[in-house]
Amino acid sequence: MDTGLVVSTIEEDDDPAVTCFCVTPDDESLVVASENRLLKLWDWKNNTVTRSWKSIHDGPILEMTIEQTSTLLASGSSDKSIKIWDIDRKYWTHNLKGHTGVITAVKFHPEGVWLLSAALDLHIRVWNLQNSECLACLEGHFSAITDILIDPLHTDVVISSGRDKVLLVWDIKQKEKLNTIPVYEAVESIIPLERCVNSEIGVKSKDDLHVVTAGSKGALRVWNCATRLCVHTQKLPESLTDAAADDSETALHSITQAFAVKSRNQICTSNHEHNIQFYSSETLHLEKQYIGNNEEIMDVQLFGSNEEYLALATNSVTVKVYSLADFDSDCLYGHTDLVTTLSVSTDGHLLLSGSKDNTAILWSLGENIHDMHKIYRATGHAQSVSSVCLTRLSCSAMLTGSVDNTLKLWKGPTDDLTDSPEQIYCTQTVLAHDRDINSIDMSPNDRLVLTGSRDKTAKIWRADDLSLVGILKGHTRGIWKAKFSPVDQCAITASADGTLKMFDISSFTCIKTFEGHESPVLNVCFVTRGMQFVSSDDDGLVRLWNIKDTELVKTFEGHSERCWALTVCKHTQNRMVSGCANATIVVWKDVTETNIIKNREIQEKSLLNQQELSNLMHEKRFHEALSLALTMEKPFHTLTIVKEILSEETEDVLLETVSKLDLTQIDVLLRFCVEWNTNSKTCHEAQLLLSQVLQIHSLEELLQLANISSTVEGLLPYTERHYQRMSKLVQQTQFIDYTFQCMRLGEKTSPNSTA
Repeated sequence: MDTGLVVSTIEEDDDPAVTCFCVTPDDESLVVASENRLLKLWDWKNNTVTRSWKSIHDGPILEMTIEQTSTLLASGSSDKSIKIWDIDRKYWTHNLKGHTGVITAVKFHPEGVWLLSAALDLHIRVWNLQNSECLACLEGHFSAITDILIDPLHTDVVISSGRDKVLLVWDIKQKEKLNTIPVYEAVESIIPLERCVNSEIGVKSKDDLHVVTAGSKGALRVWNCATRLCVHTQKLPESLTDAAADDSETALHSITQAFAVKSRNQICTSNHEHNIQFYSSETLHLEKQYIGNNEEIMDVQLFGSNEEYLALATNSVTVKVYSLADFDSDCLYGHTDLVTTLSVSTDGHLLLSGSKDNTAILWSLGENIHDMHKIYRATGHAQSVSSVCLTRLSCSAMLTGSVDNTLKLWKGPTDDLTDSPEQIYCTQTVLAHDRDINSIDMSPNDRLVLTGSRDKTAKIWRADDLSLVGILKGHTRGIWKAKFSPVDQCAITASADGTLKMFDISSFTCIKTFEGHESPVLNVCFVTRGMQFVSSDDDGLVRLWNIKDTELVKTFEGHSERCWALTVCKHTQNRMVSGCANATIVVWKDVTETNIIKNREIQEKSLLNQQELSNLMHEKRFHEALSLALTMEKPFHTLTIVKEILSEETEDVLLETVSKLDLTQIDVLLRFCVEWNTNSKTCHEAQLLLSQVLQIHSLEELLQLANISSTVEGLLPYTERHYQRMSKLVQQTQFIDYTFQCMRLGEKTSPNSTA
């Protein structure tokens, strides 16, 4: 939880959806229930299934809890029954029936002989596990019961929460209700606090039981169960203040679950938007947050003094911000419809967001991402805000473009929008295009504005009065992105026709066309001080281009769906971030200089090794020379050394040299033999080395080589050919012996014939 990195992912191929899971109290195992009613016990640290068994429930398991000794598991199902399982032996020990509704909560009593359960029949039942009898049936709630809490000190006292906006305090031995606490919100979870004085959250007595409730209002609240009073309410971030007025169960900020993390002294919550928050148990201050689902990423921007934060516009009404250092995150609430576009000021402290709610909101960064607040909401567009932009040299103005085809310029009474945000106003409005405005960019000197539209044109405007300067034409389909060059008097446009065009902003003519994308080009950014640019397309590909020769340098494959979002680190330009439609964010790092240095070091090392190899061969130190050649993986030098050993020494010397090689070097040598064996000029050396390796090493040792399979496959065909060729040669030599013997026989009989 400190780094935000995923430690383990529990999944199997073709597994159905998970309906419920719980962790054993010893933190060693994880029990998972799925739609197919199968229970699996995972060793989550090793990512393996240790046990699996079929539940006997007639419906999906919706609630589970594990007893303190990690031996008994209670499962509550939609079939209205509860079963107790022996985890080690994988069989059920109890089958508890009595509820007439879907089970919503199960809890083991600390004494181990009781089980508490709640269901949609609005009853809480206390079960005796010794005889499977229902000891008590508690009635009092008027809506679904969501959680059951047992007082850690007085275990006879039980507190239940429900969506009827009350907490009920029960005495389970006396089978009666002790108290009713109105909480004025649908409560999903109850968490007990330690019995100690903590004035910061309103706990003034260590004798009374204090609990934390989490529910539809999205705020943690501390209640004194004795006085029935709320002694502390968590202060929500400023961006969430307006949203907190909506306390419906489906509000994005509403908490769906909460529990205590005692080892870290924290309270963990999850909300309706699948975000996970960690709060301090002592102060209820937010310490860390993880965003669970980003859906389709529409825009991405780096911001902060050192661009250490990341802002996302997704299929959500919130702007999601991340810390790249530890993946801490937060959500900015303010829009009432999907956020579609973002822009960041040059200093990185202002963030501008545009939404389908027809508004744009200017945010200011405080000390960190949890200290961001709304400065101003710009209202005036008749339809969705599709593009936004902040001025570059100073935070003196901002521009918004909309689906209503208008371009608006917003200014404040001073040169800094943060001075008097309540007085910001729209100074200029023009009907800029015939269709949606997809892109707005400001020139480096803040004098010109560039807009791109679905009407297939890009237009240049004066920044002070939004008067039209020129029109850039040439694309056959709509323009998704248009950007000014940071160094030249030119602009580049990315279009749905699959091309990028560079225009001269003085003559408004197209000077270069970049072709290579096979689908609509969605975004473009300049890199390397304006000498290159990167573009993303509908196929999820990111391409790097040289402007001078219009050549495609490289294609990066990091996404599987359309890549809407693309941004580059403005200060160092050594980092790029891209986001696509499947909620994937990829951070790219420029490793050009690193690769150049690495290649230079490799070349220098290679030259030194070659010089050392030459010296070893000259000094007749064949073993060291052969080892170095194999380490460098130089087949030609290795063959030269082998031939020199055979020419100046004997095969025994070569055998002794090969015997001193380790198995890694033997593996490389055999791979070289595969190559030499294919040539009739070098096959003799290959066969000799192969023979010597087989003499030195056993088959068990050779089978441990990493490439032994491919080596054998490569050696067999040509070795068989060589064997057949040598067999024919041996047969042919028999004719020479026969002819020679015949000649000798003739020599012996010739004197007799002469006489």
